[in-house]
Amino acid sequence: MHAAEGNVILAKGDFQMIKRVTGSMITVTGLVLFAAVPAAGQTPAPTAKTWQPPRTTDGQPDIQGFWSRGTGQASPSHSVEEGSEPLAFIIQGRDPRTARLNVIVDPADKKIPYQPWAAAKRKEKLENLFAPTTREHIDPDDQCLLNGAPRTMYSPGAFQIVQTPGHVMFFFANSHAYRIIPTDGRPHLGKDVKLWQGNSRGRWEGNTLVVDVTNQNDRTWFDSHGTFHSNAVHVVERYTFVDPDTIRYEARIEDPTVFTRPWTLALPLRRNKETGIELWEEACHEGERSVEHMLDAGRIAREKGITGIHSHELDK
Repeated sequence: MHAAEGNVILAKGDFQMIKRVTGSMITVTGLVLFAAVPAAGQTPAPTAKTWQPPRTTDGQPDIQGFWSRGTGQASPSHSVEEGSEPLAFIIQGRDPRTARLNVIVDPADKKIPYQPWAAAKRKEKLENLFAPTTREHIDPDDQCLLNGAPRTMYSPGAFQIVQTPGHVMFFFANSHAYRIIPTDGRPHLGKDVKLWQGNSRGRWEGNTLVVDVTNQNDRTWFDSHGTFHSNAVHVVERYTFVDPDTIRYEARIEDPTVFTRPWTLALPLRRNKETGIELWEEACHEGERSVEHMLDAGRIAREKGITGIHSHELDK
């Protein structure tokens, strides 16, 4: 990891560690282990077209149950382009190369198509993330704020899907988040209403739940790498039930004020088949106190002239 002398702060929820390294201050989040799934960047291929899922009382595919993000050993919530922080894997005694995971399936180069001004702004966010001095410099997820779409769907932690006639509902362990998605054809809210989780409207196309998400604010990030958007962002999610235990999740993201073109990410969701499973509270909420420790560390670093940029580059 390229760095000058300083502190490394590893903080996520109640997890916090300070380690002396030869390098600048680096903020690392999201040390999460996942069960093995398809190789990085891969999503499951649909099974035979003749396979039919069970149905709810109103005739829709029944996708109820407990689910997890099946993303391999790395978390795309840290970076949809680069995966998890390699330093976290080194500390855990694991091969840092397995931290790599890119869930972008379009465009072909697997890069977020930022406009030049937006790429520069993202670089500024990564510099501020390196040594934060205000809350705007810290990943909203680390502040226990809601993640919006699509990040809520690939943030670490289990979630539950519940269906009733005319609705599909998602309940998340992470930050007490939830999504209530009407499937009865009602219109979106007025365009001037902006929400952390946006305004979702769903419809069924065969075995696929298509969710149109509008009305998001501009305060959420797609990952911990400052991957921002404007409040004009439009996300179309597709949940394709490909076999009894797998949903292929896909999100198409459009924001002409920030990106040069729409782009798409995809990953599998896996059913949790444990008996007696229930969601446990993760007591993460707005006002998370570890944020102040991150800011203190950032101010100390800047006072000492320690600056840099959050990077996944590893020393050869």
